[in-house]
Amino acid sequence: TIIGRDLGPRVSSALGSGLTADCTSLEIGDHEEKKVGKVYENLLYQIRPAFGGNIVAWIINPDHRPQMATVREGVMKKEIADPNYKGTVVEHDVKDYVSPDDFVVSIIDRHVEKSKVNIKNSPIIISGGYGVGSKENFQLLYDLANVLGAEVGASRAAVDAGYAEHERQIGQTGVTVRPKLYIACGISGQIQHIAGMQESSLIISINNDPSAPINAIADYVITGDIEKVIPKLIKYYKKNSK
Repeated sequence: TIIGRDLGPRVSSALGSGLTADCTSLEIGDHEEKKVGKVYENLLYQIRPAFGGNIVAWIINPDHRPQMATVREGVMKKEIADPNYKGTVVEHDVKDYVSPDDFVVSIIDRHVEKSKVNIKNSPIIISGGYGVGSKENFQLLYDLANVLGAEVGASRAAVDAGYAEHERQIGQTGVTVRPKLYIACGISGQIQHIAGMQESSLIISINNDPSAPINAIADYVITGDIEKVIPKLIKYYKKNSK
């Protein structure tokens, strides 16, 4: 969350620890430093995009503790709350722990902009890539989304080409999503994009390239042009959803 991203650097600074921000994945593993012949066990692999999202960096802190990282919103799976769970709320007065001199920043005013795109929380996402062909063809995705009650997403290539807004970008340089249904239209499946949607419950790929990398992780593959496939999907859904 925003609070976590703000708190993490402050805690790491106070502890004299390093911090890797905005990770897209976290893993635990060992690392061998061949130059000194030493093996480090149970290190935190802090995985995140680097150099504009062109590579994936695996960052470790062999000799420093604690190991700290913040995680991009949407990476961790949301668990269903247990309605029967009961906890105890313990309130602490911050004045007992810090002095007024510690507050070097004060909030004068807040301006909250209402998000126009709720792509992270949408159960169904229709996402388009460079293979959609044009901004005009992207309208087909919006037409399908309106029928299914879905949100429209895009790959980085589609955003760079001007087919969609940046706020709709999914992947390591965009947002990470976990919808119940993810329909990928004209998306080849670069690793940067797959990292942002591979945890979707059900993935359908619509692509005229049967060997597109995204087909390897898709549950269902429709081989064909989106200009022909999507209108048929819309027609079939309208006919059978009454």
